[in-house]
This record gives sequence, structure tokens and C-alpha cells, in this order.
Amino acid sequence: MTSGTGKQIRLSRLFSNRDGRAVVFAFDHGMQVGPVPGAVDLRAGVALAVEAGFDGIILGPGALDRAAELLRGPNRPAIIMRLDQTTMWRLGGQFAHEEGHTRQVADVEDALRLGADAVLTFLFTCHRDPELETRSVEIVGRAARSARNWGMPLVVEPMAAREGRLKTPFDAETIAMNSRIAVEIGADVIKTDWSGTVEGFRHVVQGAADVPVLVAGGPRVDNDRATLALVRDLLAAGARGVMFGRSLFQSPEPLALMKAVRDMVHDDVSFEDAVARLSPAPAKAPKAQFSRVRPKSRPK
Repeated sequence: MTSGTGKQIRLSRLFSNRDGRAVVFAFDHGMQVGPVPGAVDLRAGVALAVEAGFDGIILGPGALDRAAELLRGPNRPAIIMRLDQTTMWRLGGQFAHEEGHTRQVADVEDALRLGADAVLTFLFTCHRDPELETRSVEIVGRAARSARNWGMPLVVEPMAAREGRLKTPFDAETIAMNSRIAVEIGADVIKTDWSGTVEGFRHVVQGAADVPVLVAGGPRVDNDRATLALVRDLLAAGARGVMFGRSLFQSPEPLALMKAVRDMVHDDVSFEDAVARLSPAPAKAPKAQFSRVRPKSRPK
């Protein structure tokens, strides 16, 4: 079996519905910022992804090791193991850094030993310190080489550094640039930010050169209806699915919301029908303890 065959077999586990789409539960937040509301119980979060029938789940190596028995057997999510850790999301407060620093903490061989089906790394650009960007590129390049050698799919999460050189990291031109850089380094799947409009995100998808683009959920929005509206828009823009975390596990009814998202992605359930499957008036979600949104002002 060639490494290319191995990669295709593993990718087929993630995109197993044969519609070219995937719903993935992002559950690696503890590796970046510690426990957050809705994700304190590691095993409960993994069990939630299994019960919701999600195609994949993102975990850190230690989390995967501790929850492995929940992911054995048929009808289980494909495992995407994160290889790096960053301080990028600790904006404000006693644990903050002026700019995010990222380091690789595991490699493709570790992921293979732990039974992962794919690996994931960040790709940060546009820091004020260009050395931080080039170090991030090195991490992705090293992972891409190893992933090619071992037949392991590489998911890259490209985005502009928060508190970096850009006023906003969410414009379509920036997201498209970073996604294309990730593709050219060797990404097999892209996980990236939403640009805010369907037309703008179409530019991102077109620039990704046929590599599947999945959208990150970001911070929990006002309600579950807003989460489903995002799913409607990103599918209309040509995204191939979602890699949502807080917008799901911080819902007052995460399982119902996850099933509604799954049905929109895979069964073309309309936004209105998906909303109708939720409770009429969900309670307010717990407040997140960190954010990917850039603060209103930079440190002087």
C-alpha cells in the first residue's frame, strides 16, 4: 500500500457519508486554555460526539489516550489529533501574552500509535514579529512532510494572528491568502474562520484549489438559531462542512443542536426545519472564558 492509498483510506473515514462533506466536533480547547464551560468533562464531550453521529472529533494526544475506549468500534467519529499548542487564545488576564506563541508537542508517528485518522496544526500569519509566523510555517511544513511519508491526512487551521499587524483577521482576502498558503504547504483539509458573508467566503473556497474547506465555529454566538444560520450560509458559500466546538458544547441543548447541524450538512435539511427541531426558547449559554475575536485595542 502506498502512502497515497493510506491517506485516501483515512480521509474516507472523515468524509464517510460520500457527499464530500463532514461535521467535526472540535474538542481540543483544554490543550490551549484549560477547562472551559461545557468542556470540563472530557469523556462526556467525546461521548456527545459519538451520540450525535458526527464524522470526526478533534482531540489533543493526552485526551485521545484517556478517551480511546469511547472511540473504538463501528459508527465512531474519525479522530483528528492536534499536534501543536498555542498561547494565541489567552487574550487578556493573567495568562496572556502580547502575541501568541505556538509549538509542536506531538508528531505524526504519535498520532499513528494512538490510532488517529488525521492530524491538525495551526498556521498563524501576520504577527508583529515575523519570526513567529515563520516558526508556525516550519511546524506545518514539518507535519506535511511526515504526513506525506506516513499516508496521514493533514488538516491545517490557517488564520491571522490576534493582536498582530491586521486590524481584523476575518476579512475574506486574509482568510483566502492564509488558506492558500496552507494548501501549497501540503494541507489535505482546511479548517478556517468565517469571513462574514457568503460572497466573501466563496472567494476563500475558490482559492483553496479544491481542497475541502471546513469552517470553525469560533466563540459561542447568541443562540442556537444563529449557529444554524451560520451553517446555512457556509454551505451556500461552498464550504464542505464544519469544525465547531464552543458554539455546540456551550449550547443549553448541545445534542439537539449537533444533530440539527449534522442533518443540515448531510441531509440538506433547511434552516427553518433545523430550527424547528430545537426547543422554542433555549436558555442563555454559559459565558466563554476566552475568545478568538481581536480585542478592541492592542497593547501599547
